[in-house]
Amino acid sequence: MDGKWVRWLCLGFVVLLAACRTEAPVPTPTLMIPTAIVTITPAEPVADVLPTLPPPVTLTSAPTTIPVPTMTLPLTAASPEPMATAVSPTPTPPLTTGAPRYRVAFVEEDDVLNARSGAGVGNGIVGAFNPDAANVTITGSGELVAGSTWVPVTDGRVAGWVNGRFLTEVVAPAQFCQDADVLALLADLRTAVSRADDAMLAQLIHPERGLRIRTHWWNPEVLINGAARLALFTSGASYNWGTRDGSGEPYVGPFAREILPLLQKDLLNAAQTGCNNILSGATAGLVQLPEGYDALNFYSLYRPATDESGFDWGSWVVGVERWNGRYYLSYLVHFRWEI
Repeated sequence: MDGKWVRWLCLGFVVLLAACRTEAPVPTPTLMIPTAIVTITPAEPVADVLPTLPPPVTLTSAPTTIPVPTMTLPLTAASPEPMATAVSPTPTPPLTTGAPRYRVAFVEEDDVLNARSGAGVGNGIVGAFNPDAANVTITGSGELVAGSTWVPVTDGRVAGWVNGRFLTEVVAPAQFCQDADVLALLADLRTAVSRADDAMLAQLIHPERGLRIRTHWWNPEVLINGAARLALFTSGASYNWGTRDGSGEPYVGPFAREILPLLQKDLLNAAQTGCNNILSGATAGLVQLPEGYDALNFYSLYRPATDESGFDWGSWVVGVERWNGRYYLSYLVHFRWEI
């Protein structure tokens, strides 16, 4: 081969090599451009895709748990007072508030309760309380004189010492009639009578204030107190109960013979009860409390007549008073048909 062809071959090889070097850089820009990734998945298309997905499980289960707090929170946090009222209703007021008030009792309409300068009848009279005086306050400790407790009192007008046996604590009638302690006392009285239980009956009677008993409202009272109350059913001690209705004969004898049969017949067989209301049957006489007895609350226990005449009925009126925070039997008055 002559030198001319050699030069042409070399020149062609150089041209071919130059052509290869100018085409090699072309693919390089397409591999290094990152904008294609950003433009294929821009920010807006992401939001367009999410709504097509099923909602998360928490969104559908949340409503089942939301009502629990919304139902309980308003009751305990927003309105505690109504809730307390519903759970614990306002209790009934106590029988007394503050210092107890007293009123005069067992004093007849034409008499007065004398107030003295000291405890006992040996002291001078400094004033008097009417039989219906009701705004009396005990101002100090009492003193025991001849078996009776004398107490210093005042009603704002008169101040002095009186025999506490002629005072009684004021208890509102409506509260008295709803007091379970009073009903329990009446139940104990029935039990004591049915068993002729001396000890049980004695526990129901205040040892000093005693129990007043009348066979008719117009007969004189018999006061049972002290040791005498300990054996009423078994004692042979005789009492003057007044006069018998109709015959006018003396009504004298022991409690067990004269009073117990009336209690067994009428008290134990009572079919009706009345609070501060005397229940009675047909009678030609009056049905009323002795003077001064109406100062106390009472229950009547009534046995209706069992014969066609309607006269064979009996009723016991049981006076109950509270003294030093406890209820006691205060009086028993028997009613029946009178001529």
